Amino acid sequence: MQTIEDVRALLDRLDGEPADALESDWLEFKRWDPARLPAQLTAIRETVVAFANAKGGYLVLGVDDRKRTRAAAIHGAAAMDTARLRRDIYDGTDPPILVEIEELAEPEGRLAAIRVPPGLPPHSTTAGKTLIRVGKESKPLTGVQLGALLMQSRELDLSAVPLSDAGRDDLDPAEIERMRRYIRLDEGQADLAGLGDDELLEELGLTKHGGVTRAAVILLGQPAALASTVRNHEVIVLRRRDRTSYEFRRNLRQPLLALMDEVERFTQANLAVTTVQPSGFQEFDVPNLIWRVVREGLLNALVHRDYFLNQSISFELLPDRLEITSPGGFPGGITADNVLRHTSVRRNPLLAEVLEKIGLVNRLGMGVDRMYRDLLSRGKGPPVYEGDIDFVKLALPTGTRPSFAAFMAESERAGEAFHLDELIVLHEVSERGPLDRWSAGKALQLPDDAAAERLAEMRRRGLLEARSRGRATRYALAEPLARLSAGLEVDARDRMIDRETAKSRIKAFLAERGRLSNAEVRDLIGYSAISVRRLIRELSEDGIVEVRGRGRGTHYVPKKGNPTSGMR
Repeated sequence: MQTIEDVRALLDRLDGEPADALESDWLEFKRWDPARLPAQLTAIRETVVAFANAKGGYLVLGVDDRKRTRAAAIHGAAAMDTARLRRDIYDGTDPPILVEIEELAEPEGRLAAIRVPPGLPPHSTTAGKTLIRVGKESKPLTGVQLGALLMQSRELDLSAVPLSDAGRDDLDPAEIERMRRYIRLDEGQADLAGLGDDELLEELGLTKHGGVTRAAVILLGQPAALASTVRNHEVIVLRRRDRTSYEFRRNLRQPLLALMDEVERFTQANLAVTTVQPSGFQEFDVPNLIWRVVREGLLNALVHRDYFLNQSISFELLPDRLEITSPGGFPGGITADNVLRHTSVRRNPLLAEVLEKIGLVNRLGMGVDRMYRDLLSRGKGPPVYEGDIDFVKLALPTGTRPSFAAFMAESERAGEAFHLDELIVLHEVSERGPLDRWSAGKALQLPDDAAAERLAEMRRRGLLEARSRGRATRYALAEPLARLSAGLEVDARDRMIDRETAKSRIKAFLAERGRLSNAEVRDLIGYSAISVRRLIRELSEDGIVEVRGRGRGTHYVPKKGNPTSGMR
């Protein structure tokens, strides 16, 4: 695909040629007129869809395509919120298209160059228009073209695409041997390990029809090949004192396996330990960074990042956590709220499959659930995910709670095994106080009824005890485990919960009792009187709660016409 430098070169030809003569199957110029924003946004989305359904391209805003000189053609796009425009394009296309917008500071005015990556067609606007770029025009996509794109979309894997500007000589023999050493560690891959280099590359799918794939360069590429063909394959390693300053920085542009070795050395150099003394057992040390967890997080970032985006992965060590941020939002319906439960989705299947075949993923990474287990069983918090349309961030806590780590060590030596869900609940209760089904459901990423079943089962096992009755039952640690809450300074009633959990708790109690006072709601959710009134106002506007009485007699009841069963 062409680059921003190709766009700049064509801008230099505007003296003597009209902009529309320079347009092509990868480039279009448009005026920018904020006064006509709704209509202009529609036209922008349609052009973006057309490029995404073809080979991608650039849409440059701020250029009149009928003028013959730069001074006349470039009028600029000064009054533009590029972040808002990216979001409007994303929200107005289906499947959503994530573009990059680069500002070009030209002498005649600021331009906005929208880079549209080739997509997973067919794309359309949310208004239902499906177009494709043909020469200089965006034409309706119908019939045979649509069928061809549907077939193509089933096969598109950016890591599997052969690179036209890279060949077999661009792969580093030393990296091929490094990959072979991983294969030899797996006794079940003896046949694979015995292949010659060319046969091995073909068997793994890293070479196709005499060419090398993007995955091959990412894994095995010579420095020059990485720099020229996969420029966005980079991990920026930082050690920060705080959010605004850093003590160490290194930009890693190496083949994937060498890069992982380099990050492991950084991790080992920054290890710190917390000493834990289990009751009646020898003390042991818990590291701030558990390499197996770190490795899994970084592998996920490398395998699932969006290689359409010209951005790097960041690997940032802060005083209380490690953050790994990768370009591209969550793939295939995964969100920060379901990542623990959602089935695996691979954005770059070939790259993931090769790592499996050489034994790296199977041996060194077992998924999100393994990260949860490894962290919680060593007295740390769970991994924390967040994401938007263009990034996924994973935060791995580095601190250790000695009391929880000691409890896990004692339980293991006593032959006590905990399911992952039990580990999550035990951590949440010991860290935050008693849980109800809604708070547990959020931590477990389960529906509240399923979370209630987990809590009830843990009560039957003697791990939890109930503090109330009914749907709004809260569960605390059973007496033998109460020491895990040592240092928990606030009662659960004083612990601030999020607004949605608070609303769910109010609905459940109203369903059981039929009425609640402001004081009862305050005791239930830990909010101030003013905050409770605001929350009740929202529930009232939603048609769920009705406010009755005045002054001290004010109370809340289920809204008429909203049956108790509907308040669950």
